[in-house]
Amino acid sequence: MSLRRAELALLLGSVLVFLVVAEGAVRLLGMADAHPSGYAPVNTKRRGMAPTNSRGYRDLERPLAKPSGVKRILSLGDSFAWGAGIEFDDTYARRLERLLERRRGEAFEVVQLALPGMNTVDQASQLHEEGLAYAPDLVLVGYVLNDSEDTEAAEARRARDWAEEKREKREPRFLDRLALFRVVSTRLWATAENRRRIAGYRAMYRADAPGWVAGQKALKLMGSLSTEKGIPLVVAIFPLFGQPLDEGYPFTEIHAQVAQAAAAAGARVVDLLPAYRGMRFDLLLVDGAADEHPNEIAHRIAAGTILRAVEDVLPAP
Repeated sequence: MSLRRAELALLLGSVLVFLVVAEGAVRLLGMADAHPSGYAPVNTKRRGMAPTNSRGYRDLERPLAKPSGVKRILSLGDSFAWGAGIEFDDTYARRLERLLERRRGEAFEVVQLALPGMNTVDQASQLHEEGLAYAPDLVLVGYVLNDSEDTEAAEARRARDWAEEKREKREPRFLDRLALFRVVSTRLWATAENRRRIAGYRAMYRADAPGWVAGQKALKLMGSLSTEKGIPLVVAIFPLFGQPLDEGYPFTEIHAQVAQAAAAAGARVVDLLPAYRGMRFDLLLVDGAADEHPNEIAHRIAAGTILRAVEDVLPAP
């Protein structure tokens, strides 16, 4: 019996030594600390980084009447198009404007009507009620996969986010002070959260999902409005940058689903996923630890890819 106790004590001692060594290694390597990745986030509330025009958009002043000799692109979208976490001049809309002027020697304006939180239904209404008044030569929609999220799902997500934020602000427990515990618990939480996210997005695109049904109708409305005015409609589909962009990317089928619906609505579709394939997704984020919006590098790639589609549907004179 004493031999068994000795073996048990040796085992417990070995485990304790291992945990102490592991704790020291985790602390030494800084594995428990969040490390920003990608593009260093900027303060977009600073005047030079977030211009707000008289209509409340992050853009220069644009008169409704299109200036003579200018071609206009109307940019619709959410926080991706708005450029969360990056400077105004680094957004794909501004880059596209500069690229078109340099390549074609023509005057271009990309009128930015994107706002954080917008979805496809909002954008269709915005195009009808406001956007067409700018007399655009082309309508560009930056589509993000959460654009089909219905109101009920959005409320449930916000409630989960609130609960998670409240949990993170609680008084730290003893175990929270241990770097090894934080690493293990964070990895487990991230794995579970990612599985929940993947399942949530797939559910969002079921044939009978209310948000997706409404989103398809909104795409058709944008298509019909553009066709009536003889204006090309381009829909650029962004990947979710918090996922590996290799063959294991979990939303490829959803991209195809959105592309099919947009094409059926009469749009020229630009699936941006192939432009990022094989790239390190953590280098395309604003802040890998806290913000999964596309960074300046990702916007640059998007602008170059969208440019080719715009030139195809807006031939040079």
